[in-house]
Amino acid sequence: AVQLIEALYKKGFDVRLSVYGQGPERQKLEHYIAENQLKDVVLLEGNQNQEAIKKMFAETHFVILPSLSEGWPKVIAEGMFWGCFPLASKVSCLPNMLDNSNRGSLLTLDLQQDIAIVESVLNQPDAYKTKVLNAMEWSRQYTLDVFESEIKKLLQS
Repeated sequence: AVQLIEALYKKGFDVRLSVYGQGPERQKLEHYIAENQLKDVVLLEGNQNQEAIKKMFAETHFVILPSLSEGWPKVIAEGMFWGCFPLASKVSCLPNMLDNSNRGSLLTLDLQQDIAIVESVLNQPDAYKTKVLNAMEWSRQYTLDVFESEIKKLLQS
């Protein structure tokens, strides 16, 4: 994700990346950001509370998850719910969640191909809007209220 944003930034796109969470890769990311002079482009936000995360999603255009493996990629579903365009790799149920790129874009994890994918999204605002609306509509079927209601139905049968 950092390299993708770096490449888009160097091509002249007005992009920023905020990385949320805390983990063992933080030092490597800090070093990469410093070494490549990206401190104004990539921000390491660390762990945040639920309200900060909701606010971030409401103000963000994209949610990026270039992962090699996932169980249930909740962060993508949450981003979709709040109107973020999902960019995710083809692991787990992500191709289904993104309806094979009708509700976002599937990344290849090849940097050059992924740059082209994101450039295409950035250069097609109407397609961006359509996919964001599709993503929101799909994700809003899976709220905690719906989940709890379905569990109650199962328990009653």
